[in-house]
Amino acid sequence: MSFARLARTACNIRTLPSAFTQISARNVHTTGASLTEAKVSSGSTVNWSANSIDLVSRLREQQKYYATVVIKGRPFTVTQNDIVVMDRIKDLELGDALALNQVTEIGSQDYTIKGQPLVDPSLFRIEATVIEHPDGKLFTVTKKKQRTAGQKTTYHRNHYTMLRISKIDVNKL
Repeated sequence: MSFARLARTACNIRTLPSAFTQISARNVHTTGASLTEAKVSSGSTVNWSANSIDLVSRLREQQKYYATVVIKGRPFTVTQNDIVVMDRIKDLELGDALALNQVTEIGSQDYTIKGQPLVDPSLFRIEATVIEHPDGKLFTVTKKKQRTAGQKTTYHRNHYTMLRISKIDVNKL
């Protein structure tokens, strides 16, 4: 996997507000079916329709999943055991486990669930582990003034956090 592909992967460690409960699903092999839920006034339990439960069970039968997760405002498409290289998150230590809750799309080769704008976190479980905090290559910045001998050289190095996606599962409804 190339460094550019790794650098595009991202995740968000905050939990999702309860306002994001409506989602839709797209079945690639059939006409556009969608996930629907019954409106729940104040309870935390969601009553999914029979069609939605059927679509999620079809997705659960697949072996490999992918997800488009949002980390620090950047979307990354990941699969299990991928390594994500992203800007440094200072609060994390090596070995910390993260639950990635901001997902815009989750699916397999045959089925896809797309959120409006995010997928309901009760449908999936995505975990990542911090494996390294590497430093990037050293950049040299030279500033020179015209018609003088003055020249200023500064150096810059980016800091990164590497995450390994350890688990992508679709929960049973």
